[in-house]
Amino acid sequence: MRFRFLHIIRFFGLLAIISLFVGCNSKGYQNMNARYNGYFYANQYLNEVNQQIEDSYQYNYDQILKIYPDIDSSTIQSNKAKLDDAFKKASQVIEWYGSSDWTDDNYLIIGKIRHLRAQFQFAIETLQYINQTSEDDPTRHASLIALMQTYMDAGDKEKAKEVSNYLETEELTDENMADYKVMLAYYYQREEDYEAMAENLKEVAEVITKKDTKSRINFILGQIEQEKGQNAEAYQYYKASLAGTPPYDLTFHAKLNMQQVSSVNGTSEVEKVRKFYAQLLKDGKNKEYQGKIYYEMGEFEKKQTHYDLAIDNYLKAVSVEEPSPRQKSLSYLRIGQLYFDIYEKFELASNYYDSAVSIMPTDIDGYPNHVKRKEVLTDFVTQLKTIQVNDSLLSLAELPAISLDAFVDNYLNQQEKEAKEREKEEARNAASTGAVISPSSGSGFSSNAPSSEWYFYNDAAVELGTIEFQRRWGNRKLEDNWRRSTKEASSTTKSSTEENITDDATDQPEEAALADEGRAAKKKELLATIPTTAEAKEKLHLEIQEAYFKLGSVYRFGLEKTAKAATTYKTLVQKYPNTEYKLDALFALYTLYLESDPNQAQTYKQQIIDAFPESLIAKTLINPNYLAEKEARNKALQKVYASAYSAYENGEYVKADQILRGALQSFEDVDFMPTVELLSAILKGKTESLFSYEEALKAFVAKYPEGRLTNYAKDLLIAVNPVKETIVRSEDFEYSEDFKQLHLLAIVYNSEVTKTADLRTAIENFNKETFSHLKLSVGQLAFDESKKLGIIFINSFEDKKTVEAYHRAFKKALADFTIEVDSNFNNFAISRDNFQMLFQSKELEAYLRFHNTFYQ
Repeated sequence: MRFRFLHIIRFFGLLAIISLFVGCNSKGYQNMNARYNGYFYANQYLNEVNQQIEDSYQYNYDQILKIYPDIDSSTIQSNKAKLDDAFKKASQVIEWYGSSDWTDDNYLIIGKIRHLRAQFQFAIETLQYINQTSEDDPTRHASLIALMQTYMDAGDKEKAKEVSNYLETEELTDENMADYKVMLAYYYQREEDYEAMAENLKEVAEVITKKDTKSRINFILGQIEQEKGQNAEAYQYYKASLAGTPPYDLTFHAKLNMQQVSSVNGTSEVEKVRKFYAQLLKDGKNKEYQGKIYYEMGEFEKKQTHYDLAIDNYLKAVSVEEPSPRQKSLSYLRIGQLYFDIYEKFELASNYYDSAVSIMPTDIDGYPNHVKRKEVLTDFVTQLKTIQVNDSLLSLAELPAISLDAFVDNYLNQQEKEAKEREKEEARNAASTGAVISPSSGSGFSSNAPSSEWYFYNDAAVELGTIEFQRRWGNRKLEDNWRRSTKEASSTTKSSTEENITDDATDQPEEAALADEGRAAKKKELLATIPTTAEAKEKLHLEIQEAYFKLGSVYRFGLEKTAKAATTYKTLVQKYPNTEYKLDALFALYTLYLESDPNQAQTYKQQIIDAFPESLIAKTLINPNYLAEKEARNKALQKVYASAYSAYENGEYVKADQILRGALQSFEDVDFMPTVELLSAILKGKTESLFSYEEALKAFVAKYPEGRLTNYAKDLLIAVNPVKETIVRSEDFEYSEDFKQLHLLAIVYNSEVTKTADLRTAIENFNKETFSHLKLSVGQLAFDESKKLGIIFINSFEDKKTVEAYHRAFKKALADFTIEVDSNFNNFAISRDNFQMLFQSKELEAYLRFHNTFYQ
């Protein structure tokens, strides 16, 4: 019986082992373990990390809130162990329970962890794998929503939009639809399309279950409606954001914004809002928000057009204990904007813009525009100060010595007085809390207070200084130690005695001496800035002219104050009629008045044409098609030049020269002309002589002092001298008998007897009437300055025979030339090489013998 019982126990035990083995491999068992032993804890860890990211993120309530907080790498690093554990558990589930229904959910956790770690490519591959393999649509859709965010954070918005387009075709669960719409709103937020962002958030604002997320979405919708000016709608969204128990900072800012969008009518409602702000300031929980409260008070007062009160509150916002850089920069910015837009006090605006931008976070709305305006205002102040300082220094330079000395003393007295007052003010501010500050009280400004500048000259100040000087010291001669030299003479009056006691105080002689030395050094330094020479004064005047012109441009383009721009340009032209900026100033005035006052514009147009007829501006004003016509001339000249250059490269120098000479006569006012002129100069070395080539290059450099072509011409000139030295090697040189080369006809004459211009005119008329088909040119050089001999040459002739024919006709025509000649007048044919030798050697008689031997 006992034996039988043992067999029964063994049977059931074996059956239990078999059942357990079969159960461990069943779908239900794998799902249970995959879900509760792996996924549950991995998902819990992931949610805890996401919550910590949310809790640690500082939302910027001065701008439209971000739907999702930025992922902070330090937060991810501090949660490394937790994320590692979540990753491990999810991976084990996939490895151990691969056939369970929770495999794709664990892949989703791995993809999200990789996204948090900024391993975007791995995250994308994981999430794409889920979409390709999962048979569970909700999980697959959730992976695609996560894939959208991963693409966006990876900077691939096009791929994110592709995923969105695909999800639009899918049927989503309510939970996934809510998540998708929020993600799509996040996409549009990054695109700064706030209208589309709001549309998607409104669709799901009521169905989101997480209270903090719901509150933030309603707050965002309130901000968007407020930006659109829909205050009633904004108020309702802000009110909805207070439902439940949202974070205190959101509650605080929602209540503040509700005041901004509330309609305020009448004094009683204004006072009601002010009392609301006062209560917020008294609440101890809001100590860290005091700067924000004062800022919002400023915004409220600005909305009521109480600009002085607004500025007062903005200043209080920056004077609170440890104001945030963001809040401080916005407060400075608002003050700058008021001084710019409302008061048009651009110097003060510049101070506040400078302080705002120096600490402004780059993510503040309109940051590039604020930086640009700051730079414009800095430019404005720079030009204005240049004018003020230089005008003051030039005016001071015209003062008599005694008045100048009195002015400097009065100025130093005023500085010392203001310094003491500032010290007292700083002491009072240090002893009080919440003191209102000013730009000169050390609250982030580079002081521009009058006491720190040396340009506050005016007639009243000088007169005051002179009267004060004479009251204290009398009408005395200005000399070294002039104070001491009159102590005896001034000791009869009580005031003089008091002054002497002051000057000669013996209680603290060393301290008094040091103070006097410091004052004397500062006085000497100030006096040294005053111009005493004509050159120094001219330099200041030139700086003023430049500053006036730049100031006009700043007014016009930077500050967009056209009336002030016109006044500035007019002042420049009136004060400095011969300024180098006159043309540009007149043109600026012409364009400024073109629409508002056509008659005035016409006046400035005529002034430009009369004073600057050769300027591009004048030519364009006369002929609106001038530039188009000039461009057409440029293109036509370039074609002619190409033809001449082709002949030059082929060795057809005479042909090239003739083409260019025709172009130089036919074209004018063409930008391409210098290129043509340089090639024409180079051709003189091929068709005339080395010396005419040299003179042509020198003329080119003189006409065009700068530029790439000029540098090339200078290099060619440097290369001329070594060649010139080799032309005549010895005293017993012989002229060349190579008569196949190009020839010229030369005329040597006494320039004091024969007028060069008359001779040249006669030759050119002869060529035109008789030999126009040869397209000859006429050149001239100084042949022998010691004998007052000049040389005119006609070129170029293809060979000896052609020049001889021309010479015969020329000699016959000489009788008809109405010019005066003497025994130095000679004319002869000469080859190009021989012309160079003659010009270098000056051996005219030797060449004439050579000419009579070989030429008919």
